[in-house]
Amino acid sequence: MAERPFGRGLCDDCAQQQLVPNTRGSVFSLCRRSRSDPAFPRYPRLPVRECPGYEPRMPPPRRAAPDPPVR
Repeated sequence: MAERPFGRGLCDDCAQQQLVPNTRGSVFSLCRRSRSDPAFPRYPRLPVRECPGYEPRMPPPRRAAPDPPVR
């Protein structure tokens, strides 16, 4: 995972987070859970330390190393 410019607490590793860039170069942390549950703020105040909707993001699947060329 690439180094992030600032810590967003639980949101950094939550499957419900969507990073939303604007035209001025800022990036906002959108909680997708807010779309179906109004109890969750659309753009939570960061860093988030506790969240009942936290869902750990699954790491991307590892690709198998390619076979070495046959000579």
